[in-house]
Amino acid sequence: MTTFTLSNPTRPATGVPALIKRHPLTAYFALAFAGTWITFLPVWFSSRGLGLLPFDVPEAVAILLFILATFTGPTLAAFVVTAIESGREGVWKLVRRYGQWKVGGQWYLLLLIGYPLVFVIGLSAALGVEPLINLFQRWPLVLSAYLPAVAVGLLIPALGEEPGWRGFALPRLEAAYGPLVGSLILGVLHAIWHLPVYFVPGMMTAGPFDPIVFVANSYAIIAATFVWTWLFNNARGSILFAMLVHSVSNASAAYVTQLVSALPDDPWGTAKLFGVCALIVIIATRGRLAYRPANTD
Repeated sequence: MTTFTLSNPTRPATGVPALIKRHPLTAYFALAFAGTWITFLPVWFSSRGLGLLPFDVPEAVAILLFILATFTGPTLAAFVVTAIESGREGVWKLVRRYGQWKVGGQWYLLLLIGYPLVFVIGLSAALGVEPLINLFQRWPLVLSAYLPAVAVGLLIPALGEEPGWRGFALPRLEAAYGPLVGSLILGVLHAIWHLPVYFVPGMMTAGPFDPIVFVANSYAIIAATFVWTWLFNNARGSILFAMLVHSVSNASAAYVTQLVSALPDDPWGTAKLFGVCALIVIIATRGRLAYRPANTD
């Protein structure tokens, strides 16, 4: 894991900076939620969303605002709190982890090949052999759909989210609460962070807010967080690898939909799939999720 060194300022912080230094995780999540929800508020409150404001927001603008909101939320919060907590040195260490690519070739292969296979196996359990057969018959989709989606996903939305969720928050949550409880906290908050998008038809769901879909997707995010923590810890805290995990997850979900004629009518499908994966990882690692405590000087 990356070592996090907190520098001692020459002048004691007072006011809001002092509060942030005493409670960096609370400050981070407060800023991450506020930065995202405020940026997305025009869409959320417009006639496209809750209908509280008398105007509509074009779909393209809504998507652009959500992309922007990932940067004004998780990423901006990470840099603001890091700057206050550990100064220029801490910010530079955070930036360096964007380019931390030496994590072992086996982890890249496991991620790029294993992740879509998990989805295919999950669909095969529900639909039979069709996904497996189409996996081989429609192999060009790997080049035309899957890998391009991975590349795009590195920028949208992984670049805006992962420097905050995994880059800043996860190492501190693991240090404070351990890998299991830390992952649970992060998963719950990450899931709730998506809430405004569920009120805008066409973004997360085709129709209006559906509490069942929200809860099912939230469980999927929470379960996936345990797997992502395990991958992140094995990548020694690489933000770049965390971004790739996020991107591959989204790309795999989109890719497998092209391997079947119709998806199962089960909003809990992904939650069940990741629940099994999370349980396997937790048991295999005895709850450690490959966590190695970082030193703090």
